[in-house]
Amino acid sequence: MDDDLVLNVDVGHDTANTARSSHARKGGRWTDRLKAKRVSKRKIRPSDNDVDETPAHAVESRPAKRPRHIPESQKEIRKDSVPSKSTSTQSRAPAQFISSLFTSNPKVEAPVAGGPKGKQTAAPSNAPLADSSTFAGLGLDPLLVTHLSSKMNILKPTSIQKAALPPFLLPSPENVDRDVFIQSQTGSGKTLSFLLPILQDLLPLSTNSYIDRSIGTLAIIIAPTRELAKQIHDVLEALLKLRLRPEEESAADSTPSSARLTRWLVSGLLTGGATRTHEKARIRKGLPIVVATPGRLLDHLQNTSTFNVEKCRWLVLDEADRLMDLGFEETITGIVRGLDGRRNLAKQAVEEGKSTEVGGWDWSRQRRTVLCSATIREDVQKLAGTTLTRPIVIKATEADMPVEGALDAVGAVPTTEKFTPPSQLSQKYVVVPLKLRLVALVALLRFLLSKSSKRPGESKIIVFLSCTDSVDFHWQILGGTAMNESNNEQSDGESDDDDESGDEEAKPRKEKVSLQSPLLPDASIYRLHGSLPTPTRLASLRAFSAVGKGQNVTSSILLCTSVASRGLDLPLVRAVVQYDLPTEGGATEYVHRVGRTARAGKGGEAWSIVSPSEAEWAKWVVTKMHGTTEESENKSIRITPISVENVLRDGFGGKSKEYEDRATEVQLAFERWVLRRKEHGELARKAYLSHMRAYSTHPTNEKHIFHIRHLHLGHLAKSFALRDAPNAVAGKTNKSKNNSASKSKSAPSPSKQAAKIGTQAKPTKWEIDHSGDAEKRMQTAVRAQGRLLKQKGVMMSSGVSEFQIPGGTDLVKLVQGAR
Repeated sequence: MDDDLVLNVDVGHDTANTARSSHARKGGRWTDRLKAKRVSKRKIRPSDNDVDETPAHAVESRPAKRPRHIPESQKEIRKDSVPSKSTSTQSRAPAQFISSLFTSNPKVEAPVAGGPKGKQTAAPSNAPLADSSTFAGLGLDPLLVTHLSSKMNILKPTSIQKAALPPFLLPSPENVDRDVFIQSQTGSGKTLSFLLPILQDLLPLSTNSYIDRSIGTLAIIIAPTRELAKQIHDVLEALLKLRLRPEEESAADSTPSSARLTRWLVSGLLTGGATRTHEKARIRKGLPIVVATPGRLLDHLQNTSTFNVEKCRWLVLDEADRLMDLGFEETITGIVRGLDGRRNLAKQAVEEGKSTEVGGWDWSRQRRTVLCSATIREDVQKLAGTTLTRPIVIKATEADMPVEGALDAVGAVPTTEKFTPPSQLSQKYVVVPLKLRLVALVALLRFLLSKSSKRPGESKIIVFLSCTDSVDFHWQILGGTAMNESNNEQSDGESDDDDESGDEEAKPRKEKVSLQSPLLPDASIYRLHGSLPTPTRLASLRAFSAVGKGQNVTSSILLCTSVASRGLDLPLVRAVVQYDLPTEGGATEYVHRVGRTARAGKGGEAWSIVSPSEAEWAKWVVTKMHGTTEESENKSIRITPISVENVLRDGFGGKSKEYEDRATEVQLAFERWVLRRKEHGELARKAYLSHMRAYSTHPTNEKHIFHIRHLHLGHLAKSFALRDAPNAVAGKTNKSKNNSASKSKSAPSPSKQAAKIGTQAKPTKWEIDHSGDAEKRMQTAVRAQGRLLKQKGVMMSSGVSEFQIPGGTDLVKLVQGAR
């Protein structure tokens, strides 16, 4: 009875509680009622004491999960990791799982046709002419013709040279002393088109007894970058080594039939980054021909009193479109006004009898300005309207005849010109998932190097990247990665071996010009960007451009930004790889980049690595190069798609899908390098963030293809050998002032973080110095310096216009009067 009573009491107590709880569910918010209804419908799980009393249908069994198969190469765990300052309270960092390269990638449609070994059979469009035309037939001096054929191995003119030389060398009464606008595609020989007429015009002046180096500067050539200025200067130096008398006359030791010429033409190079004192010393001795960058030239015009430019007869603006892109319009305007002002002052002194110069000079001869550009854009037309007088527009046409026409007051020319790459150039693109980008680049470089293994030293490859930080990172990681390391990474500085290897990679590597990689055998890797010191930039270009001479001849790979996309004539460039597509310039910048190969009628390859979200880029850029959608039906310009599987297979080899394992091992080696030292990880994170900032600068009309929200940031971080999530990468670079507050906040979504990646507050000094806008900062510094004058040994503000040079108000009046 008692037991039963107790049992009844217990049951009643449970029933009362159940009734009371069910009665409580009837009130409250509607969410509580819905929750109560779901709980009431849920099946009751049996306890250990009443298993036998539970109905069989009340127990719901769940099938066991199938174990996930993980390859052995993917089971590598980061065991020894040093926690950051924000997680110092934790005992150790959690283990990280290394994602597979070949999973969770977006589906990429296979190309319709074509393979990496396809050939281009189109006839060259920028080759020297195959007809009987010669330099002698164009009116070039026999001394220059002989020098070109015997010393420089140049026998026939290109199409643009044939079109441009006659107006200079054989002027008609209609075009005598008229300015010239030269427009031609890249790699067609524009440099000789203006250097040869300058030399032919200046050589006869040596017959005058008073002509020597002290005559001053007679020709000025302006280039947008230091590398292009150095290249033009090298070509000019090669031309100035010509013999000044015919060989048959000198051998006979007889009186020459022509007037005797003296060696007085000396060239000089004035670029930023060089020592200004040494440049002033050469200017003081006399430089009849000067090759300069705009900022340094304006600096010497304003601050070097011995810079004698009153008799300047030639002014050449090479790569005018690039000059406009870099913001040198005001600087060039100041240079032109300065030259005009100095000439007017000297001419006035001669007329008034105040000149101390001995000898006569033909002051009636006006300065001739030559403007060279591959494109005719609106800003280039504006520059032509302000600097050229009654210009002749010269371009290479199918009939190889110059098209002449006078520009109006604003320099208006037809704007329907199409800027296309050479027809013999083989153009290809590969759609690569983001986290396969790094290994795909290595595979492509290995494939291109293997195609020229029989002729090492004649294989040169240029790789374009988006920013300076990315160039430095890829240069360091390719040269520092080894494939025979252990799979167990060690923390920074915990091993003696790591310390020794780190010491070897720290200071000596920064001083090196080239590196070698075991992944790219028999190849030297160079780098080039605007933040490098000038001696390093010139040394890299010199070593990369060296033709196969000497005993240790290897292939060359140049990692660079767009600073190398204009005007540089690098010999024997077999291929151009655009690892990052241009962020500005669109199709024009693309053609300039690929124009570093297939020059002067030779063959070449252009490869572009495209992400899946950018798959429409190929069709878009072809349409831009053709001009209109209707013309794009023409197959004269075609970019062939290549599958990423073919690139990996040809680069890493192996049977079936063995290339996947090899690519994974390469990726793991890169990630081990990043984890080995703290500096490596910081370099990778800087490169990642700088790439994101550069990617966000695509213009509005390209946002439908290049939008930062289309990128998978985790996969993109893996292409920089990073294992951290994107928000963790950003957090290590830009730490919050209050770590506790930052921990309480939820992590931002990838899309929001991508939108804010380019506007992060308070960048460090290192980020400012390596932000990829070195050229813009250089322009700002040069312009600011142009507004200063030297007073009592100190650069002081003059309070006048940037383009006001010493001479006071008289110069302003003369310039205004000349107008």
